[in-house]
Amino acid sequence: MLKAIKRHQYLFWSLLILIAITFPVRTQAQLADFGLGEKIPVEKLSAKGYLSLDKVQPGSQFQIAVVVEIAKGWHVNANPAKEGLIATEVTPPKVSHLTFGEVVYPAGEVLKLGSIGEAPVYHDTITIGIQADLNQTAPVGSSTLDFQLQYQACNDTQCLLPETLAFSIPIEIVGIEEPVQRIHEAVFANIEFMAPPSSTGNEGGLERALSGGQVWLAFLLVFAGGILTSLTPCVYPLIPITVSVFGANESAGLFKSFLLSVVYVIGIVVMYSILGVAVASTGAVFGQIMANPWVVGFISLILVTLGLSMFGVFEIRLPYSVQNRLNTVGGAGFAGAFAMGTVAGVIAAPCTGPALAVVLTYIATTGSLFLGFWLMFTYALGMGLLFIGIGTFSGLLSALPRSGGWMYVLENIFGIAIITMALYFLKDVFPVLQSFLQNSLPFFAIAGGLVLIGLWLGKLTQRFSGISPQMRFRKAGGLLLAVFGAYMLVGGIQQPAGPHLNWVYDEAEGFEIAKRENKLVMLDFYASWCVACNELDHQTYANPAVAARLDDYVNVKLDFTRTSETTKALTEKYQIPGLPVVIFLDADRTTLKRFTGFVNAEDMLGILDEIESSRQ
Repeated sequence: MLKAIKRHQYLFWSLLILIAITFPVRTQAQLADFGLGEKIPVEKLSAKGYLSLDKVQPGSQFQIAVVVEIAKGWHVNANPAKEGLIATEVTPPKVSHLTFGEVVYPAGEVLKLGSIGEAPVYHDTITIGIQADLNQTAPVGSSTLDFQLQYQACNDTQCLLPETLAFSIPIEIVGIEEPVQRIHEAVFANIEFMAPPSSTGNEGGLERALSGGQVWLAFLLVFAGGILTSLTPCVYPLIPITVSVFGANESAGLFKSFLLSVVYVIGIVVMYSILGVAVASTGAVFGQIMANPWVVGFISLILVTLGLSMFGVFEIRLPYSVQNRLNTVGGAGFAGAFAMGTVAGVIAAPCTGPALAVVLTYIATTGSLFLGFWLMFTYALGMGLLFIGIGTFSGLLSALPRSGGWMYVLENIFGIAIITMALYFLKDVFPVLQSFLQNSLPFFAIAGGLVLIGLWLGKLTQRFSGISPQMRFRKAGGLLLAVFGAYMLVGGIQQPAGPHLNWVYDEAEGFEIAKRENKLVMLDFYASWCVACNELDHQTYANPAVAARLDDYVNVKLDFTRTSETTKALTEKYQIPGLPVVIFLDADRTTLKRFTGFVNAEDMLGILDEIESSRQ
């Protein structure tokens, strides 16, 4: 009996020990997921961040990749998620000198999940991409970027409560002179970044070439940028001037016309290079030299003088002693071509494109004026190729038969074109020349009528020299009408047509309105001498769809036509290397989007879609 009791006690204690070992562990593991008992941490997800560059320079763009590893047997909701589910989302840190753009999420795999039906999810490994822009004022040094990843992990039978995973990415900011290189290319190959609507492709390549130390590639891209610039409306005023200078040249021959054209372009190149380095050294906006009334007046005086000489009012000749000396080194024509080229370089100064903005920023941030000079030299040389061709073959006009008044007709037309350009530049000095311009069919009809009447009265087959005083008076009146009509045509085309935006012309006032009405802000930096700015006004902002969308913004137009203390402060504050620049911000002055150069209406609508989708 005693042995039987001891045997039962032994079995009881053995069973109790076995239960104590096994039961609590399983129970605890099951209850932990419901918040009961002590929770044993189970890693359902991990995240690690990568930068596309080993080092980052102020003013540069780069990308961030977030590689997320999801434990086997678990999944998280995709982004975008099915309605009612919590999407996986990366939240960038708030850093004053960093602007985060588009976040690119991979497409989810659609699975059938219990009672909720089909839904897109992520499992195994995914890669999320983020665009980033580093401001020019970013401090040099090493730091970390602290991100957060919100997600909800689920398996085939249950979903855990939403969680937030924190992770950090180290970043090293270096000076612009230190070379950087792309890294982790295999990681970023899994991300399909969308190119920004305002990107030209050449701008980003130039930034990478300069920052990566590939100077030869930078020179090649700058040269190509100059060629592209020569095909834009920004340099149209130079075409009639070039044709006039060489088309009326008395020296026949293709070779000499080619040499004169090369000297003319060298004048453009030298002036452009000097202006570029001077502007980058002083921190001014490239092109503001054309806002100086004395500079505009001097250029207009030269153009009017040249135009009057085309009409035969007088002859422009150097003193015989100077002319004979110049003839020993190739002729007076070469000196004149170079002088006109330098004037053309000043006229071309407002031709600011994305590639030029990158070059100027590079010069300003590195302080390397030597390299900056040759980059500007290369840019202007690319822009001058067009004028070498125009000047070379314009010189052949002098070889055409001179029967009748053929050459006189050409010279008179050239004179009208040149003086029209002088009026076009003077409109920024004398507002009365600007105020009456319109972009409408009746206005253009009147302008065309003035041109036709002027050409009929102007006796284009004759010059002023050799005609009677009465005929001179008639010819002067006719040419004046033709010049004014041509100016109305050229100036009217530059005026906006269609809907007009409600502009605010003060930055502080614009942000006050934005806070009061809870609106976003568009800052438009423009100048009257900036052709691309005018294109934005009468092509993009005048588009009915764009105007309707921008009606929900506070639109602030900031005038950089003339240099002032206000423009200097705004240049430094918003890092404005050239015009046009458009910046979208919220009422708290957080930058949402920024682009340089002209964008058409379709691209502008895409930019607005991107801004508004990121705010939802």
